[in-house]
Amino acid sequence: MKKNIIILLTELIAIFLMVFNILPRELGLFVTGLLIFYFIFSPLEDSLWVFIASIPLFVALPITESFDTMANWRILLIVLFLVLFFKQGISIKLLKNNFKYYQAEYLTGIFLLIAIASLFVADDLFIGVKKIIFLINIFLLYIIIRNLIYKNKEIIPKIMNAMKVAIGLVLGVGFLQLIMVFFMNLHKFWYLWDRNVINVFYGIDLSNLLSYSNTWFSYYSYQLPTLRMFSIFPDSHSFAFFCILSIPFFLTAIFTHKDNLKIKKVFLYFIFISCLLAIIFSGSRGAWVSALGVFLIFLFIALLCFLKKIIFWKKQIQLILGCFIIFFILFPIASVILFMPQYIELGRDAISNASLFERTRSIIDFTEMSIKGRLEIWQRTVDSIIIRPLLGVGIGNFPLILNEDFSFSKKGSSAHNLYLDFAAEIGVFALFVLLVVFWKILKRAWYFFQGKIKGNSSYLNIWIGFFVIAFLWILSYSLFDVVLLNDKVLLFFMANIAILYSYAS
Repeated sequence: MKKNIIILLTELIAIFLMVFNILPRELGLFVTGLLIFYFIFSPLEDSLWVFIASIPLFVALPITESFDTMANWRILLIVLFLVLFFKQGISIKLLKNNFKYYQAEYLTGIFLLIAIASLFVADDLFIGVKKIIFLINIFLLYIIIRNLIYKNKEIIPKIMNAMKVAIGLVLGVGFLQLIMVFFMNLHKFWYLWDRNVINVFYGIDLSNLLSYSNTWFSYYSYQLPTLRMFSIFPDSHSFAFFCILSIPFFLTAIFTHKDNLKIKKVFLYFIFISCLLAIIFSGSRGAWVSALGVFLIFLFIALLCFLKKIIFWKKQIQLILGCFIIFFILFPIASVILFMPQYIELGRDAISNASLFERTRSIIDFTEMSIKGRLEIWQRTVDSIIIRPLLGVGIGNFPLILNEDFSFSKKGSSAHNLYLDFAAEIGVFALFVLLVVFWKILKRAWYFFQGKIKGNSSYLNIWIGFFVIAFLWILSYSLFDVVLLNDKVLLFFMANIAILYSYAS
């Protein structure tokens, strides 16, 4: 474990040196080479720990001046897969002999085959192939984790530990941003983060784009902008999505806490509240609206439990409802914190009317520019699905629906709805397959929540049970955005799903 920490610290130091221009971005190539060497000659579980813990730290490789956007995780994951293949082999026989336990994998394969078929109708074949390679590349993480856990379930706590480190890094950077805006104006923050940080993590193209268009701030007609926390992500929506996936870890820690030390319990609640605050600070209205929907679902479940006198998972329900109640209570507190820098700089009168509630009210304002634009995109997407229901316009070719240049695919052109996005690009049958996959995942997590599936670890039983809340939340959130396809978010999500399907199967 000490070697893993040293490697992770080396990554952090290298990023620090690149961000502050002490050393050039080519240092990322050296760090990637170091990680490849470590992956080849270290135990697989150690390499996997480093990879998962490094999810927030993956950088773009400056291979050439015109090609500097490829994230190093893509190479590292292929290396990790090859090491698994040559050291232990891939258990393909499992798929043949245990169809019942591998339905999600077969369905995912069907989904990818439909995506490949959609290339035949795609206007831009190259963009479609790139997106398919991207999805397959990330799916390798699922295969690696599932194979390792199948052979040794004792490594699950190690994987979980790496995921906690990744969560800590993401939240740590997020709150660092909040502290920074207390000591510099937003223009300087914008320039510093875009030119020094985004450049290192995502390359010069995205840096140039975000220099004039981003989702880092909330704007008001009567007031200066405020920060929308986004951490190491290029946008605040991806950050909110990642934080939602982190919630089961905090709820499990609180639920399983048995130590009599009150200080530790207070600390657990502190970091849990920090995570909820981070979702609020992201300014993502999709995250807020979907939270209300999931809260109502669990309120209905709690009512059923009360009426039917079901008590075996009563405490989990109470904790989940408490989570959402705390979330909604935190809004006025978050508002005070976000507007504090302006209060200090401009005085009481300048912010007398400012609050997060202004942005919350805009959710039902259909004349607001962002919401109006999203509704128009949804309408055009539905029209496209009606015209091309079988294979869509071709995977990766969504800009065609909006009559945009294909270069807009790099700028995040999408349906702002994961389900409509896939239906428009690959067809309604592919969407149906995807929904069945999501249903299988939700059903499995729900069985853990009810105690119908149990493994040999009470901690993991509880964590998987609490994964229900996160999964329902992100399914609801995906009605308003496609940030599940952000590479860092999807990697972390894939690690969650791999543990869910590897444990007690």
